[in-house]
Amino acid sequence: MFYSEKFADFITKLNFNDIPQNVIQRAKELMLDSLGTALAAHKEECVLSALSALKTSGDTVVWGQKEKIDAINATMINTIASHALDFDDTHTEAILHASAFLTPLCLSYGFSICKNAEQILKAFIVGWEVAARVGIASKGSFHQRGFHTSAIAGIFGSVSASAVLLNLNKNQIINALGLAGSFASGVNEFLSNGSNSKVLHLANVAKNGILVANLAKNNMSGPLSIFEGRDNIFKCFGIEKNSDKTELDKALGQIWQIMQVSIKPYPSCHFTHGFIECAISLKNDGLKADEIKNIHCFVDEVPISFICDPIEKKYQPKTAYEAKFSLPFLIALGFFDGKITLKSYENLTRTELINFMQKISYEKKQSTGFPKYFPGHLKATLKNGKIIQKDILINKGNFDNPLSFEELKEKFLNNAKMSLTEEKANDVLRQIINLENQNNFIL
Repeated sequence: MFYSEKFADFITKLNFNDIPQNVIQRAKELMLDSLGTALAAHKEECVLSALSALKTSGDTVVWGQKEKIDAINATMINTIASHALDFDDTHTEAILHASAFLTPLCLSYGFSICKNAEQILKAFIVGWEVAARVGIASKGSFHQRGFHTSAIAGIFGSVSASAVLLNLNKNQIINALGLAGSFASGVNEFLSNGSNSKVLHLANVAKNGILVANLAKNNMSGPLSIFEGRDNIFKCFGIEKNSDKTELDKALGQIWQIMQVSIKPYPSCHFTHGFIECAISLKNDGLKADEIKNIHCFVDEVPISFICDPIEKKYQPKTAYEAKFSLPFLIALGFFDGKITLKSYENLTRTELINFMQKISYEKKQSTGFPKYFPGHLKATLKNGKIIQKDILINKGNFDNPLSFEELKEKFLNNAKMSLTEEKANDVLRQIINLENQNNFIL
């Protein structure tokens, strides 16, 4: 049996009532977090640019905006907003941001064609399950080839979720998964200048998932062997010899990947979070900047291309988006401020940060925890010769070191209130928490 057949069998046989309650609860928490990050991004340039480009007639709300447009374009814009601040969740082992496209796909497009909230929640869960397994199976090799894992693995999750929303049968789902491979795309060259293409990767995932599922529903065919054939996705987009395709169906329906998703406490590239905590710990030790001679970081191979290279550019981030991928900047910010919030990026020219960043260097070193965790390891050498080692093995917000529901709720409300009244933000919170009992989602 091909893996596409195994996924299709799993999707068609899965009954909402058979999904564990903690899995359903986690789905709602991830939706809540993603929705909040989207609302906080409503004034971001990339969101407004997309709205200007994609404005059409329709009756689907663009989150945080006055406009209503058609459901698919609204889904794309809401996806861009969900990912724009780099404050959205991550499946760390898969290196995947799936809630950013699955939440708009299910809440915006989903409720436009389906009034069954249980089906919408199933779509979200199924989307995460498939996309995460593709990401895990790649063993980070999509990124090593220069592709964005959320764009490559993500299309299979988007297609799977759309298949649930559109009630595709088993054969149609098999074809949809096969077709999905031809819609996988998204290169990481955005890192060269902090441009907007990264958010478009996910918008395309959402749009193309809907398109592919509709094509398959109308008898368009795709290859059965998209995961294991001669030109399978791991060969074309990853490093096939480094991949492990057995991860695709390992304990499928028993181990739920949605339970392995980490929620961000800091609005920055997730790879930096362990290092931010190390820097905050240095501050909490009472150290002063002029006492530190240098800080040397030990970074895993995959994160280096995102947060360290080229180091000269990381020392001089020109935009907030570039700063979110600068390990030196984020360590300096954590050390001086003891926290990182959305407002932390308002001033990139602070002299103390610029000077401190020059003290920070790195080397490649494999961590036993990566990529299940995004750890931080650094060595601070003081001017008096003393050496202080900081090691964060499990980053805050990881599923093994999770945010409490109260912390998640606080994050959501702080984000949501950037575009909604407090009363409306609390109303949205109640809707998501009781989503399985809703026949619509009103924002």
